[in-house]
Amino acid sequence: MEGNGTATQRAGRAKHRGFARLWPYIVRHKGRAALGLLLVPLFTAIQLWIPRIWGDSMRVLEALDVAREGGASVEATATWWTGRILLLCGLWLVYATLRCWARYLQIGLSRLIEEDLRNDMFQHLQRLPAKFFDGARVGDLVSRTTSDVELLRFMAGPTLFFGLQTLLLFPAAVFFLAQISVVLVGTVLGLVALIGLGMFVAFPRLAKASRVVQDAQADIAAKAQEDFAGIRVLHGFAREADEVTSFGELARKCETAQVEMARARGILHASFVVGGQLAPLAIVIIGMAGGLTISEVFEAFLYMQMLIWPLMMTGWLLQSWHRARAAADRIDEIFDVEPEDDAHLARVELDEYPSIEARGLYFEYADGKRALDGVTFFASGREVLGIVGPIGSGKSTLVGLLTRLYEPPPGTLFVGGVDVTTVRRDQLRARFAIATQEPFLFSDTLENNVRFGLTREESVDLEEDAARAASTSASKSVRDDALDAALDDASLSIDADVFPRGLQQLVGERGVSLSGGQKQRASLARALLADRPILVLDDTLSAVDASTEQRILERLRRRKRRQTTIVIAHRLDAVRHADRILVLDSGKLVAQGSHDELVARGGWYADTWAAQQREQVR
Repeated sequence: MEGNGTATQRAGRAKHRGFARLWPYIVRHKGRAALGLLLVPLFTAIQLWIPRIWGDSMRVLEALDVAREGGASVEATATWWTGRILLLCGLWLVYATLRCWARYLQIGLSRLIEEDLRNDMFQHLQRLPAKFFDGARVGDLVSRTTSDVELLRFMAGPTLFFGLQTLLLFPAAVFFLAQISVVLVGTVLGLVALIGLGMFVAFPRLAKASRVVQDAQADIAAKAQEDFAGIRVLHGFAREADEVTSFGELARKCETAQVEMARARGILHASFVVGGQLAPLAIVIIGMAGGLTISEVFEAFLYMQMLIWPLMMTGWLLQSWHRARAAADRIDEIFDVEPEDDAHLARVELDEYPSIEARGLYFEYADGKRALDGVTFFASGREVLGIVGPIGSGKSTLVGLLTRLYEPPPGTLFVGGVDVTTVRRDQLRARFAIATQEPFLFSDTLENNVRFGLTREESVDLEEDAARAASTSASKSVRDDALDAALDDASLSIDADVFPRGLQQLVGERGVSLSGGQKQRASLARALLADRPILVLDDTLSAVDASTEQRILERLRRRKRRQTTIVIAHRLDAVRHADRILVLDSGKLVAQGSHDELVARGGWYADTWAAQQREQVR
């Protein structure tokens, strides 16, 4: 879903794709990465030196004729062996220390890169346009930001560490083996050929299965998230068995892909294991047939054992490489989506209570459906603007365009006389407080959900107000006054029977412990506490009973001159006192005026008003 970014931005994203995406993060921690990689050749050199010392020691042992040694010779030999043992212990200790430090630095680097990549990915998702999330699945996004990032970080940590070690250790060990016996080198090449055959058979299957597994796991995560979020709907329609069956089908698909990947990995693993087990036997046979001494066989055995580990690690890295490759592709698909980028726009001066104006506003969704068609109106600052119309007439779309959740055509929509497309989104959205028909409450306390509309700076200001109030022994802080006022205006009573812990009551995920009306009133209180210049009520009271709605509307009328207010409603009682009412139908503005003017004019508004009044009488 590519946007209209600049060529430079697109080139920058294309530059860091796949595993290359890790490079900027490695550069960010270049000191740690350089030190970790620098230690690898140091401890590898010591590792290669140790078998040679053992070989030399064994050769001395072979040449020792104990029968002809005197007391002085035995003492000198014991001293020599003591020095050798101390040397080997010292080398092993230095090797182990350097290797542990290298692992700590490099594996720790991968965790830092994982943190940075996950944060950047989350930040990127935050900046993506609303149209992206219209077609995205939450479970799939969670899978990409968790398991896929985890797989990709292996390429910056274990893969880089063990890969470099293998590149250094393998050719050096082969070189030292060649000095003992050229035939041993042929044996090593034979083992490599065996492993290569396993790779040739396994790789195509492994590459294909890895992507299928990643996608299947994402499907399972998305299905689980949807079912858990809608568990009450499942119970309400007795669909538990059907969903279990549906989930089982996804699980079987994932199982099939996992089994296929395990078979491919099994072939690869078997080739490495067989090669590793044949190595000691080959050394013994070649040593016996080639007339090698015990010291040469022992030294060759140590070098061959040294080769088995990098060969095994190569197999593991190659298995991980395909899964990481699939994960990198899935992460690229997220970063390929053009974010909302308006950092180049300068901040503009907006009126404290801005007007709202549309000039021939039109808008089409991605499917080509025209949501708004030639809408023109003007609402002064501090006015109450009502927007009504049948379902699908474009009411909520208008609010989405005002806040640039969707991008309106330039020169068609203005806030405070300024084209919204020339205003930075963060600056524009900071002017709005929105309460929607289907509010989202976080799995947190009621108080934190209501305070969510406050910016960090506003929260700090309220905390300072509270501290000043406390220092003057005030019975109630300014912060509490503002919160209580918002709750009262939203008619959200903190009743002990409903909220035993008061404002500290946990509302559950998506506010599951609250009724529909309570959730809407909590959302309204959040918008009122934010106290932004423009208040938008998008059918906020649809789940509230009529008497509570009237009580809330009365309170809102008392404070309406404090901000520009947009009220979207299906019940016309909610907009009857508005300064101006827009009537939309199929995306077109079919009428506008005050309540009395629209009733007198007839048409959809007058007919709907009469019908709703008759329902109230009944």
